[in-house]
Amino acid sequence: MKIVVTGSAGFIGRNLYVRLIGMGHDVVGLDIREGNDILTCDLPDADLVFHLAAQTDATSADAEADARTNIMGLLRVLKRYGKAVVFASSSMVNYPVSPYAISKRAGEGYASIHGASVVRLCNIYGQGGHSVIEKFEEAAYLRIFGTGHQRRTYAPVERAVDLFCRETMERRALRVLDGETWSVCEIADRYPDKRRVHLPARDFDPVEAPQLMAV
Repeated sequence: MKIVVTGSAGFIGRNLYVRLIGMGHDVVGLDIREGNDILTCDLPDADLVFHLAAQTDATSADAEADARTNIMGLLRVLKRYGKAVVFASSSMVNYPVSPYAISKRAGEGYASIHGASVVRLCNIYGQGGHSVIEKFEEAAYLRIFGTGHQRRTYAPVERAVDLFCRETMERRALRVLDGETWSVCEIADRYPDKRRVHLPARDFDPVEAPQLMAV
């Protein structure tokens, strides 16, 4: 198939891009890091579109900047490709208290209106990633915001790519990526020799793990 991957230079996007190429598909990557802003760039013809381009800072309070990319960018893609779109959402939709979470929840609604598919992801980790797992692995000391008892669900990037690739064969309205649930302190326990520094809790940081329930 002719496939477009938006956000193709991001962590999940580049792994998905490489996998799709390996499967024999004709893949076009679009990413702002390479001069292709989803709000203005040309959108080529495609049989299938994986829309991963997004503002990904879940703690950002800049609702307007978030909405420009995560809502207006998505709407432009949906207008161009309709039901050929697979939208990368987040388990944070179940805790819509931040601009990021609200935009992802709205995105699922807009995807549904256009007959597009949704893949709802938990926290993704792996080489080149930027979850707390990679941050703790690389850090000289461990910065823990709040108590550290916040629980999140994590899955390796290979499993996320597997889930997206199922959409090349069988389209579904919603797929939900499961994983393992750990607290920040449980992840920190893997590095007993590293000093811990506790900092104030961040805004928009839910205490409980966002559940991967369908809505």
